[in-house]
Amino acid sequence: MKPKVKQNTASRKQTPLASGWRSSAWVRFAFYGLVGIFGYFLLLNPVLPKQYDLKPGAVSPETIVAPVTKIDQKATEQVREEAAQSVPLQYRKDEQITSRQLERLERIFDQIREAEGSSASEKEKTERLRALIPAMSDDFYKALARIPEKEIPEVRSAIREVLQQVLSEGVRPAQLVQKREQAIQMLEKSYPRGKARDAAAELLRTLIVPNVVVDKALTDALRETARESVKPVIIQKGDVIVAAGEVVTEEKIRELRELGLIRHHLNFRFYTGLILFLLIWLALLYVCVQRFHPEIHADNGKVLMMAAVFILNLLAMKVVSLGQDLEWSTVGYCAPFAFGPMLLALLLDTRLAIWFGVLFSLAAGIFFNAEGPLLFDYRYGLVALVSGTAGALALAGVRNRPSIFRAGLFASFAATMAVVALHLLVPAEGDLRLFLQSVGFALLSGVISAVLTIGFLSLFETVFDILSPLRLLELSNPNHPLLRKLLVEAPGTYHHSVMVANLAESAAEAIGADGLLARVGAYYHDIGKLKRPQFYIENQMQMDNPHDKISPHLSKTIILSHPKDGVEMMEAYRIPKPIRDIAAQHHGTTLLKYFYHKAKELNGDSQVLEEDFRYPGPKAQFKEAAIVGIADSIEAAVRSLSRPTPGRIESIVRKVIRERLEDGQFNECDLTLKELEVIGRSMCETLQGIFHARIEYPEEVSGKGKDVKNGVVG
Repeated sequence: MKPKVKQNTASRKQTPLASGWRSSAWVRFAFYGLVGIFGYFLLLNPVLPKQYDLKPGAVSPETIVAPVTKIDQKATEQVREEAAQSVPLQYRKDEQITSRQLERLERIFDQIREAEGSSASEKEKTERLRALIPAMSDDFYKALARIPEKEIPEVRSAIREVLQQVLSEGVRPAQLVQKREQAIQMLEKSYPRGKARDAAAELLRTLIVPNVVVDKALTDALRETARESVKPVIIQKGDVIVAAGEVVTEEKIRELRELGLIRHHLNFRFYTGLILFLLIWLALLYVCVQRFHPEIHADNGKVLMMAAVFILNLLAMKVVSLGQDLEWSTVGYCAPFAFGPMLLALLLDTRLAIWFGVLFSLAAGIFFNAEGPLLFDYRYGLVALVSGTAGALALAGVRNRPSIFRAGLFASFAATMAVVALHLLVPAEGDLRLFLQSVGFALLSGVISAVLTIGFLSLFETVFDILSPLRLLELSNPNHPLLRKLLVEAPGTYHHSVMVANLAESAAEAIGADGLLARVGAYYHDIGKLKRPQFYIENQMQMDNPHDKISPHLSKTIILSHPKDGVEMMEAYRIPKPIRDIAAQHHGTTLLKYFYHKAKELNGDSQVLEEDFRYPGPKAQFKEAAIVGIADSIEAAVRSLSRPTPGRIESIVRKVIRERLEDGQFNECDLTLKELEVIGRSMCETLQGIFHARIEYPEEVSGKGKDVKNGVVG
C-alpha cells in the first residue's frame, strides 16, 4: 500500500459544494486580496520612513536623525571632484618639436650658404629667409644674409649646440622667456664675438619654442585615481541631521531629501515596492495551497479561515513591534511567531502550517528591523522560522489540549536555541544584559503562542466548523449530552455504537484514513434512533417488538428516517458537519431487506417497489463514512450469530463488503479494492478479539435478531 501522509484534520471527500460563495473563484481571490490589504497597511510603517514637511529657512520642531546608514551621493561627488581637481596637469616632452626645430635651423643656414654663393640680390635673399623665419624685422633678415661665409659654420654650430641643450632640458610655455634668456647667455659664452652675434642671438631666440606639452591621458588617469581613492561621504544611522529649534538650510533639506524624509519630495517607490512584495507573497501562498492542498483551495470557508489566521498573526507581531525601542531593542523575539503555524497545524495541515511559518518569518524581518540599514533584519526572521516550524511539528498527532502548551514550550526552546546561535555567531552585537534579555523574550514567544492558540482554537472550530483532533476527542467524551442521552435512553444502540467505533477506528487506521474521525463518527452515527428507541431491536429489553403490530411500510418509514433524524438532532447540538455527514451517509442507499421482503409477502411482488425500501442516501462521500457503514452492518450481523466462530465471522465480513460493493455503495468515495481487502482483514481481527471469549457461552447470544441489519436495526 502506498504510504500516505496523515494530516491533523480528516482527509475526506466532501459532498459537492453548493454553488455560492464557498466555491466562487471571485470570493477566493477576494479573501487573498483581504490578506494583501491588511498586510499592506500593517507593513507600511516599518517600510516607509517618517516624513517631515520642512522648507529652507524653517525651524525644525524636533531633532531629526538618520533612520538608516546611507551614502550622501551629492556630497560624495563634490568631494571626489575636489580631489580630482587637486591633481595638477601632467606634462611630457615632445621630441618631435626638438627635431623639427633642429631641422629648421639647418634649413636656415643652408639657405644662408646658398645665398652667399648665388648672384641673387639682397632683396631676394631676404625674401627666402622670410619664408623660413616669418614675422621678423627687415634688419634681422639683412643681418643674417650678411653673415660672413667663413663665420657661418661657427655660428651654426654654436646655435645648434645651445638649441639642442635647451630643448633637451624641456621648455614649458610658462618658461619660454626664461629659457630664451638662458639660451642667449649660453650663446654669448660660446660665441662671444663676431659681426653676426646679434643676428645669431635673435635667430636662437626664435628657435626656442615650448616642447613640453600637457599629457591629457596621464592627467585624466591620475585624476580618476584620485576620485576613486576618496571614500564615500556616509550619513550614519543615528546621526543628527537637524536639531530641534535649528534653522533648516538648503544643505539640510538636501540631506533629508537624500534620506527620503521630506514629505512633498517622496516618490512612490516605497509604495510600489511594498505592493510588489505583497503580490509575490500572495502568489507563493496561492500556488502552494492550490497545488498541494486542493481540498482547502476549493473550500472558500477554509481559505477565509487561513486569511483570518494570517491577519491575526500579523497583528500580533505588529503589536509587539510597537514596544520596540532603544531600551527594549530585542523585544521582537517575544512575538508569537508560532501562533499562526500552531493554529493551522491543528485546524488544517502541518505542511501548510510550516509554509505559513516561512511567510511569517519574512514579515518578522520587516516588523522588527530597528537596527539595520536594510529592509529586512533576518535575525528575527530566523527566530520566527525556527519557532513556527517547531510549534507546528510538535502538534503533529496531538491528542489533548495540554499538548498545545507542551508544543509552545518546544517552540520556546527552539527560538531560544536560535537566539543563542545568533549571539555566538555575532558576539559583538551586545553585552550580557542584552543577551539575557533576548533569551528571556524568546522563551516567552512560545508560551504566548500556546496561550493564543488555545484561546482561538475553540473560536475557529465553532465559527468555521473545523473538526480538529482536539474537538474530536471532546466529542468522544461519554459525558457529552448527546452520548449521555443515548446511553440512558437507548443503551443497546449505545453499546452497538461503541462496538462499531472499535471496528471503524482500526480499519480506518489500517488504510491510512483518519481513525479518530471514524471512531467519533461511529459514536454518533445512530443518534437518530433516540427519537424512537423502542423501534430498534437492540433496545427492546423484555418488551414486544412494536413492528409486529404495524405495517411494513410504516416500519420502513420509521427505520429509514433515523439518519435524517440524527442529522437534525446533531445540528441542534452543533455537532460538526463531518460527523453529521457520517450519520447521513453510513447507510448510503442500501435496501431495507427485512421489511421489503415482508411487504412483498403481504402485498405481492407487483405492488412493492424496491426503491421505496432504500435509504435516501447520499452514498458515502469519503472513506471514513464508508468504513463506519461497513462496520455498522458487520457488527449487527455478527452479533446476530449464534456461534460467532472465526470462519463464520470472516464469511459475514466478506459478504457485507461484497454486497455493498456490488450495490454501488462505494461509487462516490475513493476507496480502492485493495483498501477494501485491508478493511475486511482488520475488522476480522478486531471481531475475533471481541467474540473469542463468548464462543463458549452460546446461551448468551440471542438468535432473535437474525438478519437484523436487513430488518429492524436499520
